[in-house]
Amino acid sequence: MLLTSVLLILQETLEAALLISMLAVVALHAGRRLLWLPWGLVAGGVLALVYAANMQQISEWFDYIGQELTNALLQLSITLVLVPLAWMLGRGLTAAAAAAPRPGAAALSGYGLLCALAVMLAVTREGAEILVFLGGFLGQGEQTQAVLVGSGIGFGIGVSVGLLLFSALLPLQGARGRWVPVILLALVGGNMLSQAALQLIQADWLQSGPALWDSSVWLPEHSVAGRLLYALAGYESSPTATQAVCYLAGALAILSATLAGRRVS
Repeated sequence: MLLTSVLLILQETLEAALLISMLAVVALHAGRRLLWLPWGLVAGGVLALVYAANMQQISEWFDYIGQELTNALLQLSITLVLVPLAWMLGRGLTAAAAAAPRPGAAALSGYGLLCALAVMLAVTREGAEILVFLGGFLGQGEQTQAVLVGSGIGFGIGVSVGLLLFSALLPLQGARGRWVPVILLALVGGNMLSQAALQLIQADWLQSGPALWDSSVWLPEHSVAGRLLYALAGYESSPTATQAVCYLAGALAILSATLAGRRVS
């Protein structure tokens, strides 16, 4: 139970931590402060509590597929928020390349609001899953202790990986260096849209299509490395055609919005 708790909480924490790290890096590259971060975390934490407390009732919506539909909506919303955010980032990259004073500050007007919204949605989704998991073991004696210890370890590792990514990306300078977090955000957007498609497949609202490959022998998605790749780039050991199409659509939408923002600038 200890290892299960570590891996589950690690995966849930990683997805939010990596997204927050990339958003923070791009903001600092553009000369913006991180005032949006605590607002997004607090709002997401409150909504996660509400979502977790009402999970049973929500799961009964739409003939017992309410949880899948709600999760799909949250993940789709993250991708939709990242698209206009990417457009602003494209303008900010152009301003930074031109060495404008406070590079990209004017171009990224509204960036903080969108960042706070993205963080809120991510924390709501992942935080609710963590709270439901922990709630199922409260008051069960020795299991409770093992779950809490494992959850603390998983949470600590997830936050640490997010901070390491932040530290690695922050020193990157120049036009090419500043594109790295944007490309990573595109992977996150594709991952979110792919996950939304998976939820809709489980709810029988989408057809899955055939599995494109099976790499579980070499890299199981439930291993530590698999969970890290899942959080960062949406790794699936046996993705379906529908998931692959949605992944590419999400990633390309964000990259296209970034390039469109550069042209406008």
